[in-house]
Amino acid sequence: MTDTAATNAATAHAKPGGRGLLGFLVRYSNVLALVLLLVIASLLSPYFLSPRNILNVLRGATMIGLVSIGMTFVILNRGIDLSAGSIVGLSAALMAAFAPYGVGVAALVGILAGVAVGLVNGLLITWLRLQPFIATLSTMIFVRGLVYIYTEGSNIIVRDASPAFTFLGSGYIGPIPVPVVLFAIVWLIAALVLRYTIFGRAIYAVGANEEAARLSGIAVERNKVEVYMVSGLLAGLAGIVLASRLTVGEPNAGTLYELDAIAATLIGGTTFDGGVGGVGGTVLGVLILAFLSNVLNLLNVSPYSQMLLKGVIIVLAVVMSEWRKRR
Repeated sequence: MTDTAATNAATAHAKPGGRGLLGFLVRYSNVLALVLLLVIASLLSPYFLSPRNILNVLRGATMIGLVSIGMTFVILNRGIDLSAGSIVGLSAALMAAFAPYGVGVAALVGILAGVAVGLVNGLLITWLRLQPFIATLSTMIFVRGLVYIYTEGSNIIVRDASPAFTFLGSGYIGPIPVPVVLFAIVWLIAALVLRYTIFGRAIYAVGANEEAARLSGIAVERNKVEVYMVSGLLAGLAGIVLASRLTVGEPNAGTLYELDAIAATLIGGTTFDGGVGGVGGTVLGVLILAFLSNVLNLLNVSPYSQMLLKGVIIVLAVVMSEWRKRR
């Protein structure tokens, strides 16, 4: 594959949006939605804009954020990863179980487990030609079952957790929580990879038109496998951050994370048809969901009503995504 081939194929999909005021509103709808949410929330709750509340929201959003960045890679590639939440649970359980062998060993095992599941997803899709939905649904169920067997359905508690173990989930660098710093670094790296590397441009090219990408010399199957390995890696990283924060490996950790990640990705402007979007929009989607949940909690809205509202937001995000694509 050549750099030029990847670039040409990637630009086959033009940027969404349009001209004029309506085009501006459509293109930047997620930014405007976040600003509007912040304004309304600050008026409804005097505690919302306090630094402590903002940092707590950002720290809590880190795990979903990491999974969402991986999900963005997959959806840009015209795939989907339903196993991401189960990988978070597996990684968290392994992080807690291997804690006695050292933090480095435990974290490495957790991340490698995520990469391994991502590799299996990629091979199921490219070698066995399974649809991404079917392949990752299967691994989602398999991995969750594996976690329950490994943990025997009980929490793995890290007793007398060292400061090194809790640093990743609960530490601070200056006034900023470590998970927030980690999320920002991963976001920056992901943005640079998508924009400036052959691998990143190939992701867009394969998602925009797989056959055109193949004719352009792109190794489509290898690119797909690598994308699912990235998603598994980031889900694994989210798992070790979660275990570090809670000092426990819960067998049901990460449940439904994949749905929140898909929602954040779509709200951020990445389309299910692949080839359009990016991690910048996904971060906005993560922040919208996190701040929305926070203000609803501050207003004592029940979790069930929050689920209803989140469902409506996902529908609106998909409608807006289709609108952008048609303009």
